[in-house]
Amino acid sequence: MRVVIFPATFLLLATLVFTACAQEEEAPPSATPTPSSSSVAEEFLGLWQEGSYSEMYDLLASSAQAEISRQDFVARYQAIAEEATINSVSYLFQPSPDPDASELPFSVTISTAFFDDVVQMNTMELVKEGEGSEERWRILWSPSLIFRELTGTSLVHFFTDVPQRGAIYDRHGNPLALDGRVHVVGAVPGLIKDKEALISTLAEKLEMTEEKIREEVEADVPSYYFIPLKILPYGTPEEVIQPFYQLEGVVVRPQLQRAYPQGSLAGHTLGYLMEVSQEQLEELAGQGYRAGDMVGAAGLEAYFQDELAGQRGGTLAIITPEGTISHVLAKKEARPGRDIHLTIDIDVQREAEAALGDREGSIIVMDPIDNSILAIASHPTLNPNDFIDGLSTEVFQQLASDPRQPFFHRAVLATTAPGSTFKVVTMAAGLEKGGYTASSTLPCPPMWYGLGPEYPKRNWQSVDRGLLTLGQGLMASCNPVFYEVGLTLDHTDPEILPSFAAAFGFGKPSGVVGLDEAKGVAAGPDWKLEQWEEPWYSGDSVNMSIGQGFLLVTPLQLANMYSAIAGSGILRAPLLVQLIASADGVVSQEFTAAEINPLPASQATLEAIRDGLTLVVADPGGTAYSTFLGSSVAAAGKSGTAEDIIFQDHVFFVAYAPRDDPAIVALVALDEGQSGSLEAGPMVRRVLEAYLAGG
Repeated sequence: MRVVIFPATFLLLATLVFTACAQEEEAPPSATPTPSSSSVAEEFLGLWQEGSYSEMYDLLASSAQAEISRQDFVARYQAIAEEATINSVSYLFQPSPDPDASELPFSVTISTAFFDDVVQMNTMELVKEGEGSEERWRILWSPSLIFRELTGTSLVHFFTDVPQRGAIYDRHGNPLALDGRVHVVGAVPGLIKDKEALISTLAEKLEMTEEKIREEVEADVPSYYFIPLKILPYGTPEEVIQPFYQLEGVVVRPQLQRAYPQGSLAGHTLGYLMEVSQEQLEELAGQGYRAGDMVGAAGLEAYFQDELAGQRGGTLAIITPEGTISHVLAKKEARPGRDIHLTIDIDVQREAEAALGDREGSIIVMDPIDNSILAIASHPTLNPNDFIDGLSTEVFQQLASDPRQPFFHRAVLATTAPGSTFKVVTMAAGLEKGGYTASSTLPCPPMWYGLGPEYPKRNWQSVDRGLLTLGQGLMASCNPVFYEVGLTLDHTDPEILPSFAAAFGFGKPSGVVGLDEAKGVAAGPDWKLEQWEEPWYSGDSVNMSIGQGFLLVTPLQLANMYSAIAGSGILRAPLLVQLIASADGVVSQEFTAAEINPLPASQATLEAIRDGLTLVVADPGGTAYSTFLGSSVAAAGKSGTAEDIIFQDHVFFVAYAPRDDPAIVALVALDEGQSGSLEAGPMVRRVLEAYLAGG
């Protein structure tokens, strides 16, 4: 065996190398540097920008966390974001070259939905916590990091400045809706001397039950509280209000409130206000609306909500625990609502509604010269004043479930077959496209067999009227005359009559500005194929020729068509709104009756139709001769009766006057009746006579 002896120097070197390698392998990794104060501050600002409030809390110093819980911290940021309508937060931050800087300046831009951006310069204070490897920079948080002026006891509050709502006026400047001064009668418990006597007196004067008044005045409230009992209607005479001032314990306070001086007149058209819904609040986010606010819910109040409501203003402020403003963060000026001026004449409206009485239906009065609406009503009607104080759930449900449908604006939303009022369209199509002339005659038997012996169709009269011109057919409202014309048109081209119906304004909205309306149906071959998957038959044209079948129209469409016939021969949109203006009279928008299209009828055809409408009223053989016998006005018009799908008859009468120089058109549509001439006709006569006598 061979033995090798190493020199001592070699052994020493080997030992040193081995030791060094061992130390290199076993040395722990170097410690992670403590994040700088700037990096922690920037992380905090970034989390704020993201809305990560809970993660922000993790960066707070222990002393700050001892002052506020995570839950309260998150809730405060969320509440301020909601109150101030904050959409987003952005920041500018320049890291400090000193990693141990404990005070770091930054700027933050708080973008809100309602106000302009709120920009603030601020300073964030930080402190080191922990030891050794656990040492970290943490934020000495206080509410001033949200808004510089905010303290632990102060709050952020949004004060809303609600501008005066615009008014609605008739064509002569009479107010139909306005923010008016009303009087609230209430009691102050500490001022009451004889409670029982006061309860009895108030019950009588306010037309309330003693039980209700007792419940209010005995409520558990401080003695100095004002307890409102009843709002006196707008326009209550001073002599009615004055006695309340003399009652001990009673206080009368004036306040502004939406008021409708004419009560239920034009109620559907004006519409009403209701408390804003949660869905609407989401749609109006950033516009200063809160739960409990009132917004337009129907009619013109809803259609012109933005114009009438104006623009809300407000102040975003820091307030003390006592409720006083310590600092204004942002301010936005309110803009008053604009006024709406209508073409309605409230005197004509009153007369029209009186003529309609308690019959379910609608009435429309128009000026054929400018195609403006003088009156438009639906019955049963609504009183917009009833909605101001808020309808009880019980009352609202009663209205909503009423089979008479008091919420339904029949003048623009009810769609029914027009019956014989449509025969003017069939006559126009026959004269223009069917080969007929004003002197052409057709038989008017009690029974018509034009579709074959297996499909007989009755006239409404059981006598044979002999040969009649188309104008005389209007006079007698003879169905067989128009059956024959409809069949002729169908054989020529089944699209003729539907296309004329469309050109006379049916099957599409009338174009009136300010009201929601139904478009109805002007059915034709394509429509029937799409809706029913059936072809168009000759019987469909025949039914349409007398205003039955698939045809559906609104009362406003009918009135508008007759306005065009009485006037220029041009179909125009009905004019309801004249202009929109500020309270000081500066006009922002004006309206005219927009031209839609000329009626597809020559002047000769229009004159023939007008002659026929004159015969309806002026000839002893006319269906409305007895209705207008002895009238002070020379009118021309047409009656109509139409059966719906549940076999209920709807009746119409429409007329214009004077017949040689028309100044007024009136239409009455009754939900149920037997004769347009005998039931609706007298209502139309009353309106025509009253208008022309007063004009």
